[in-house]
Amino acid sequence: MVRLCSFLLVLTGLSVHSVTGQVRTPRPHRNPDNPYRRTYQKGQFIAPVDTTSPKVPFVHFPFPLPKGTNRATLGVTFTTSPRDITEEIQLNVPAGDLIVLHGLTDNLALTGRFTFQFLQNNASVGLRYSVPVKGRFYASAGADVGAWFGSLQLAQFDNRGFGAQGIPNVAVGFRSSRDLLVTLRGEVDLGLYYRSRVGQTVSERGQAVLNGYGGTVTLEQAFFGRRHIAVGFRALYTNFNWQFWTLYDTFDRNIFYPEVMVGFFL
Repeated sequence: MVRLCSFLLVLTGLSVHSVTGQVRTPRPHRNPDNPYRRTYQKGQFIAPVDTTSPKVPFVHFPFPLPKGTNRATLGVTFTTSPRDITEEIQLNVPAGDLIVLHGLTDNLALTGRFTFQFLQNNASVGLRYSVPVKGRFYASAGADVGAWFGSLQLAQFDNRGFGAQGIPNVAVGFRSSRDLLVTLRGEVDLGLYYRSRVGQTVSERGQAVLNGYGGTVTLEQAFFGRRHIAVGFRALYTNFNWQFWTLYDTFDRNIFYPEVMVGFFL
């Protein structure tokens, strides 16, 4: 009888130890691998083929785009007319914004941009040469040539305008993490041609002039799931802004123009 009781106590202890061991021992937990993090840790911009985007998208960041690769964003820009021109009335002017980037060589890319408001629009095309600098820093230099055109009915007058611009630019980018690209861009705004007509009055300028300067800060990052977004702030200090071409007959001084940009990658 004593032996039987001892045997039962041993079995009871083993079963308790087994149960408590299962409760106290946590199951191993492993986070799923993120393909974007793996590629960024290796210093690469190419993601595995199982993702919907074959490459981490960017259009502003000055990383060398591989030959034959296309990138594009479609979004909107917002700018406000300065009080120096419109006095107590401020006009908030949104515009559609399409940006396209195409790799020509391993360092040279073709850039294109179309900003549209239907009644007045701006289209430009240019080249951008990008190189790595050091570590996570990259840089680019380029130039864009564009044309703007508009037709507005103001104060019972048929206003029409057309002009051409040249925009040399340089940019520096920093890759801070797998889903955040920071770009600082500086540009010079050159007026190449200007012509406007208000009723029967025509104003025209054919020589190249320095309109002003601009700077842009852009962030490109993941937005939702595998979607990506580009947001930026642009500051222009210029004596001409094509979105307000109907207001420049009597103004010839540099004015500050703020602009906010949002673009979704296609």
